Amino acid sequence: MPENPLLQSTTTPATTAAHQPISSTSNDNESRNVKYKAEITVPPSSAADDKALVQALTLLVNAVYSEAEREIYSAEFSRTSSSDVAALLRAGELAVAHPFRSGDQTSACAPPVGCIAMKQAGPSTGEFGMLAVDPMHRSSGVGRDLVSFAEGWCRRRLLGARNAAVRLELLFPVHFQHEGKMRLHTWYEKLGYVLVELRDFEKAYPRLFELLSGPTEFRVYEKKLEA
Repeated sequence: MPENPLLQSTTTPATTAAHQPISSTSNDNESRNVKYKAEITVPPSSAADDKALVQALTLLVNAVYSEAEREIYSAEFSRTSSSDVAALLRAGELAVAHPFRSGDQTSACAPPVGCIAMKQAGPSTGEFGMLAVDPMHRSSGVGRDLVSFAEGWCRRRLLGARNAAVRLELLFPVHFQHEGKMRLHTWYEKLGYVLVELRDFEKAYPRLFELLSGPTEFRVYEKKLEA
């Protein structure tokens, strides 16, 4: 595993509405009308010991993926676990988006609204995955900003490499057309990604493979990184 990267931070231009955590049943309309931006950072490795943060991220990812891939699996499944999230944080391979309001110095204390995992997969290849955005913040630009952040992270890791590229994986059912996956396909194409290969999902995720409702394609998309 590569050494932890230097901490990187950016405030994204995405504007969203403040809200309660995804697991909350609160209906605080007033707070949702307060405009925020998303601040994206790679937390320090010590964040792996922050049980509240680890739990919030685990719940967020599993809630998003359980909804998005419900028809692909025949049973309830968990996309990740608290131990996996803690490992990513400890390695410096998880970017986290927090709501941010101008002049607010405590945004990192607010519940996360999104995350994305990143890694260097080879001498000239970076990868990202586990992109998750709280449903209350969708169509706000947070997802696009998380992808952009991951691309920048990979670009710094691959500085000087020839033909540097970043990759992502998407699981598609082949026994029916999944509208959500088709939207993702179109979205990533607009961001410059092209389908380059199919991988073996059973080999990559044997636990999840057993839960599939039918045959799938495990697609790999790639985008060349400009210097």
